[in-house]
Amino acid sequence: MSKIKNIIKSPTIEFLINLIGILIFLWLFLISIKLLGGTFKHFFKEESVELIKSATGNPLVSLFIGVIATAIIQSSSSTTSIIIAFVASGVLSFNNAIPMIMGANIGTSITGLIVSFGNVRNKVEFRRSFSAAIVHDFFNWLTVIIFLPLELMFGILSKTATFLTSMVTGTKGVGVKFDSPLDSIINPISKCIEKSTSTLMGNPITEKGIPEYDATLLIVMIIISLSLLFLSLKYMSSIMKTMLLGKFEKIIHKFVFNNTITSLIFGILFTISVQSSSITISIVVPLVGAGILTLEQIFPYAIGANIGTTITGILAALVTGQACSISIALVHTTFNIYGGAIFIPLKRIPIGTARWFSDRVYENRLWALGFIVTMYFIMPLMVILFS
Repeated sequence: MSKIKNIIKSPTIEFLINLIGILIFLWLFLISIKLLGGTFKHFFKEESVELIKSATGNPLVSLFIGVIATAIIQSSSSTTSIIIAFVASGVLSFNNAIPMIMGANIGTSITGLIVSFGNVRNKVEFRRSFSAAIVHDFFNWLTVIIFLPLELMFGILSKTATFLTSMVTGTKGVGVKFDSPLDSIINPISKCIEKSTSTLMGNPITEKGIPEYDATLLIVMIIISLSLLFLSLKYMSSIMKTMLLGKFEKIIHKFVFNNTITSLIFGILFTISVQSSSITISIVVPLVGAGILTLEQIFPYAIGANIGTTITGILAALVTGQACSISIALVHTTFNIYGGAIFIPLKRIPIGTARWFSDRVYENRLWALGFIVTMYFIMPLMVILFS
C-alpha cells in the first residue's frame, strides 16, 4: 500500500495526473460553449434578439455591461466565452459585441484591486500593492479611451480581426460557417447531454434528432451549460496554479522581470497556462506591496496577462464553427496587442497615474473603496439604466 502511495506521489505520475485533469476540464469547457450556443438559439426568439440588439446598440451601454458582468463573476474568460456564444447564436451582433469585450477587459481588473486590500492595515504596503493593481486598471481604461472611438469611426479592431479570421479559416467575412477541427470530440457529447436532459424532462425528440424545447428545458440547459463553463474554468485554473506556482517564485527574479520583453512574454505564457489573468495579476500585487518588485517591472507582465487571457476566447470560438466567433475572439487579442504597443513605450502615463492615485489612497484609504464601487458598479449601472 505504501509503495502505491509513493508511486502516486512521484513527480512524473503527479504531473501526468494533473495533465489528464487539465485535458478533461478543457474538454468540458469546450462542450459547455457548444451547449450554451445551441441553447441560446432555442431560447432567444426574434423579439428577444431585437431587444438585446437595441440594448447593446449604444456602445457605452455595451461597454459597461461588459464591465459590470465581469466585475460580478470576476472572470473575463467566462464573460468573453458567453459573449462568443451569443455572437455565434446570432443573439448579439459582431459590432455590438466589440465594446462588451472591451468592458470585460476592464472588469477583470477588480480581482487585483481586491487582493491589494490584504495589506490595508499597513499604509505603505497598501499604497504599493494598490498601485500594482490599479496600473493594470488604468492601462485597460486608457486603451478603451483610445480604441473605442477608433473602432466606431474606422473599424480598426474589427477589420484587423476579420482579416486574421480569413487567414485562419479560409473564409471571408463574419457571417459564414467553417468546419471546426474540434467538432468530432465535442458534438457527440453535447448532443448526448441535450437529448438525455430532454428525455429526463419528458420532452420529445423530433425526427431531425433535435429536442422540442419548452421554458423549463431551456432554463435547465442554460444552468447545465453555465455550470459546466464555470466549473471547468475553475478547476482547469486550479490545477495549473498548483503545477506552476512553486516554480514561479524560483524563476521570478532570475529570468522574468529583468527586462521588458521577458516580463511581457512571461505574462502571456503564464496566463495561458493558468487560464486566468486574475491569478497572474494577483500573484504580483503582494510582491509589489512587499517592495520586492516595482511598477516598472510588472507593467509589461500585466499587459502580457491581458494578451494571454484571450486564448480562452479563441478556444471557445473554434468550437462554434462560426467565423464571427473567431473574429470577436481576435478583437479581444488585437485590442490588447495594440494597447500594449502604445503604452509599453508610453508606460510613464499609466504608471504615473497609478502612483498619483495611490498617494491619495495613502492619505485616505477610502479612496480605494470609492474607486472600486464607483468605477465598477455605480457608473456602469447609471449608464445602463439611463441610456
